[in-house]
Amino acid sequence: MRPRPTLVLALIAVLTVGLAAGCGSNNKSSGSAKSKSTSTPAITKAQFLKEGNAICARGNRQIGNAANKLFPRSGGKPSQAKLSTFARTTIIPSVQRQIDEIKALGAPAGGQATVNAIVGAAQAALDKGKRDPAVLTTNGPGPFKKANQLAKSYGLRACAAGS
Repeated sequence: MRPRPTLVLALIAVLTVGLAAGCGSNNKSSGSAKSKSTSTPAITKAQFLKEGNAICARGNRQIGNAANKLFPRSGGKPSQAKLSTFARTTIIPSVQRQIDEIKALGAPAGGQATVNAIVGAAQAALDKGKRDPAVLTTNGPGPFKKANQLAKSYGLRACAAGS
């Protein structure tokens, strides 16, 4: 039995969500911590989770929409070459943007080590995908397993939905 295109798209979406594990922020916060005085309070955990999850959800939607356009349901199973191109041109740039935005959010007081671990694991996984895009489009937990686990346990559920 060969996989249906919807299964492939679902796998891509799951992998994409996983890619977002260490990702997320909004551009409003990206420069504010550096440009404001030192009396500016750090981001709260609740705000960090709200913004981080929103960024991951937005990135996941973007990747899902692109996958739906590139891989129509009636198109049969996409070739590995087409999947790798999709990973290089859509998944990787989107996830990198999400990782960069999470970094720009900063970390809540007491959460620096955890946020750094999430971002570090996500960046390491994405770097593996940059070297071999096929790992981003294959079955299984993929390279984002650790990042997903860390993100989920911290509350970045939209970022860890692939775990």
